[in-house]
Amino acid sequence: MTMSAERIGTETNSTCYSCGKQGEVLYRGLTDRLFGAPGEWTLRKCTDAQCGLIWLDPRPAVDEIGKAYRNYYTHGHANHARQSRGVRIVRAILHTISIYLLGLRRERRRYKRIYLDKTPPGRLLEVGCGNGKRLARMRALGWEVMGQEIDPVAAEHVRNVKGIPVHLGPLETMGASAEYDVVILSHVIEHVHDPAAMLMTCQRLLKHNGLLVVLTPNAASYGHSQFGAAWRGLEPPRHLHLFTSQTLSKLAQKAGFSDPRCWTTPVGAYGIGQSSPPLVEAAIGQQSITIRDVMRGFRFQVAASLVFLFDKNSGEECVLMASKKTTPP
Repeated sequence: MTMSAERIGTETNSTCYSCGKQGEVLYRGLTDRLFGAPGEWTLRKCTDAQCGLIWLDPRPAVDEIGKAYRNYYTHGHANHARQSRGVRIVRAILHTISIYLLGLRRERRRYKRIYLDKTPPGRLLEVGCGNGKRLARMRALGWEVMGQEIDPVAAEHVRNVKGIPVHLGPLETMGASAEYDVVILSHVIEHVHDPAAMLMTCQRLLKHNGLLVVLTPNAASYGHSQFGAAWRGLEPPRHLHLFTSQTLSKLAQKAGFSDPRCWTTPVGAYGIGQSSPPLVEAAIGQQSITIRDVMRGFRFQVAASLVFLFDKNSGEECVLMASKKTTPP
C-alpha cells in the first residue's frame, strides 16, 4: 500500500471480485477529469467472457478513499457543471425534444420514480442519499423516507434543507433490522469496496418480501463502446467496480436475494453523451457545459435510443430489482 499526504493511498486487487479470475488491463493512465482527484489509474476487465466485471487496480484504500471526494459535487462546489443561461435553455429544449421524439416519456417517468410506480408506498431507505433530491421526490409520492450518508456535508443539507431524517455513518452502523419496505441504491454500488457485503446489509434492513432497487452504470453500454476511456461511467478513482446486467444479478444472488430481475435503460444517454468528450478535448476539472457538449448529448441520445431498439442490453444504466427471501412458516 502506498501512503502520502499528497497522493491517495492504494491497494492492489488483480483478481475479479465476482468470479475470482485474473483481470486483463483495459485502460491505463486514466485521470479524474471531473473533480481533480490526484493520481493516474488503471482499469482491469475479467477474462471470463461470462462475467465481464471491470474494476480499478490499484484502487484507493478504504481509509484513503475520502481523498477522492474532496471536490465532489455533494460538497457544493460552484464550478460543478457550470453553464450559461443560453446553454441551459438550449439544453432544456433539446432534452425535451429528445424525450418526446424518441418515445422515452413513460420510461423517464418510471426512472424518476426508481421503477416503484406500481409499488404501494411504504417505508423507504436510500443508501448514499446525496443531496436528498430523490428522497424529496419519493416523499411527495407518499413514501415515508429515510436517508443514509457518510458525507456529513451532504447529510446536513438533506436534514436542514429537505427536512428528511438521515443516518450519518456507514450503512452497517444502522442498528435496526427488517424496518423498510424498499431500499434503493442509485449510483452507489460502484463506489464501494465490498458490494456483496453492502447488499447483505440492505437485506438485513428490509422487511420480509421487501424490495431492493439498484441503479448503476452499465459496463456493456453503447456509450462505453463508443467513448472508450472517455466514457463518463468510468469515473476513476471513485468507481471501484463496473457491472453488467449479468454480473449485477449474480451479485444479488450472492448476497441472498431471490428473483433478481435486471435490465438496462437508455434514459441517461443524453447526459452520458454530453459529459463524455474525446480525451483530447477534456481538461481535468473543467466543468463548464458548452453548446457543443449539449449538441453531442442530443446526437448521442438519438443514436443510443436507435441502438437500444435492437439491443436491450445497450442502455447506459443497469437496473436491478430483487426481493428479500421470506422465512418459511
